[in-house]
Amino acid sequence: MAPLIVEFGWPMNDWTLLGRGTLVGHLLECAGQVTGGYFADPGVKDIPDLARPGFPIGEVREDGELVVTKVAGSGGAVTARTVKEQLLYEIHDPKAYLQPDVIADFSEVRVEEIGPDRVRVTGGKGGPKTGLLKTSVGYVDSYVGEGQISYAGPNAVARARLALDIVRERLALTGVRTTETRFDLIGVDSLHGEARTRDADPYEVRIRVVGRTDSLAEARRIGEEVETLYTNGPAAGGGAWKSARQVVAVASALIPETAVRTAVTMVEA
Repeated sequence: MAPLIVEFGWPMNDWTLLGRGTLVGHLLECAGQVTGGYFADPGVKDIPDLARPGFPIGEVREDGELVVTKVAGSGGAVTARTVKEQLLYEIHDPKAYLQPDVIADFSEVRVEEIGPDRVRVTGGKGGPKTGLLKTSVGYVDSYVGEGQISYAGPNAVARARLALDIVRERLALTGVRTTETRFDLIGVDSLHGEARTRDADPYEVRIRVVGRTDSLAEARRIGEEVETLYTNGPAAGGGAWKSARQVVAVASALIPETAVRTAVTMVEA
């Protein structure tokens, strides 16, 4: 939004213009996403030539009206559907999209195709800013140990479930101290749980065991138990992989903007 404020001389208390500027930035921020990337779904939402998508171009008028387009001849597509999907991307409340300088309101936005790969976007609004700024603080939260191994062929899912049962029992027998664990069948239940499992078993499946611990040494033990499935688990396991890593988490909070001092330092080589 800053280039628009400078180019057009928008006042920092014109909430409508700032809301429209936020809309422009939101639509263009993810590069090829609004030109078909992350939108494509073969046979449902087909997008051409995604190996070379054109990044979006925003033609913005002084009143904040926007036309989204892309370089002629590039891959991807700019349509009302790609723009609408990006419009709602990562938006919790379209009527109150909190930003440092404005509360943007996308609830009355209109999207109109005006030509090939040309979409006009109007109707953005805004309201007074909150007076608060978001701050994010990183901290060492825990450690995570992980192990994976694959099974293929007839009865692969049954063998994979047996493998998970073995690791689950081994972690208990050997006293691995975890604060949280997951036992997943990737391709079967790792994303949406058992409730979404298909009736027909897949021909191949990969197990994943993940645990959160209070030390790196303890985290390593999880992957080691999965790795031993090579010779101590069900038949025909392959492609074992393990890792242990520190988790740096992020805590976010709101603070008064008056508590923050901003400065710009120019450094010349």
